[in-house]
Amino acid sequence: MDATSPSVLGKRALDLLVGLPLALLSLPVVGVAALVSLVALRTNPFFVHERVGHCGRTFRVVKVRTLPRTTGAYVSKYALEATKVPRATLLLRQMHLDELPQLWLVVGGSMSLVGPRPEMRVLHDDFDPFFAELRCKVRPGLTGLWQISPHCVGLIGQRPEYDRIYLEMRTWRLDVWIAFRTVLKILGRGTVHLYQVPEWAFRTPPRLRSVRGASTGEAARAA
Repeated sequence: MDATSPSVLGKRALDLLVGLPLALLSLPVVGVAALVSLVALRTNPFFVHERVGHCGRTFRVVKVRTLPRTTGAYVSKYALEATKVPRATLLLRQMHLDELPQLWLVVGGSMSLVGPRPEMRVLHDDFDPFFAELRCKVRPGLTGLWQISPHCVGLIGQRPEYDRIYLEMRTWRLDVWIAFRTVLKILGRGTVHLYQVPEWAFRTPPRLRSVRGASTGEAARAA
């Protein structure tokens, strides 16, 4: 999709219209979160990570630090399960308050409010080439289908259908629905399986029936 197409420009306008007020409103919260991190971890309360973004370019993601400074910069998600985390910063992590500084990346254009989660280069390079190329066609997002799914506890590459379907069928309706479900998830209202996404949110629902049907069958088998 052309970067100057109406849908792309509209999405960028929405990111600015919503992202800038949110970024400004989040400043006091980020300040408190940074203070909590500083007291709990006794080190720089901000953490910078390099991730793969739009067109495959690497950019810097900023978070409030929630892990001890002895934790490796690019440690595996599963390895973090054995890491002892102070209760205060664990709460920041569970409420996703550590992600709030990334609102300024939305304003700056490196990220979008909704899109595929930016991945570390080492994991991105292990993706199927077509999937990796597809993800790089849009700006990565603060939240997305994978992020609100129950599979977000694992790795993106283990359940690529969430990002693939979003990237192929995205609409402004889907973005709004994902944003709404993200708020519900933060409030403890649960995650969303692929088959639970309403068909009206997609651009051309019939193309999704086989994949969504498989996901529905998978859920039925698990029940």
